[in-house]
Amino acid sequence: MIRAAATELPAVNLEDALRVCVVVADQRPDLFERAALRWLGRYALERKDATIANLREAADAFAGLDADREASLATLHGLSRL
Repeated sequence: MIRAAATELPAVNLEDALRVCVVVADQRPDLFERAALRWLGRYALERKDATIANLREAADAFAGLDADREASLATLHGLSRL
């Protein structure tokens, strides 16, 4: 359903794509890693100021969603708004 809705939008920004990843993590954990990797790829391409350290921080935050959801989401939201 999310994928169908996203295709109707003119553009999905990084923040919205992050929201999609969170929903996927909750509802389709089998697809979560792929969604997170897509987000990381978009982040690397779209954020001209992205660094390897930023990507590592984002990847660690995605990996830590189960352990500390609040901190992980805060990190990811912060990075998507840089």
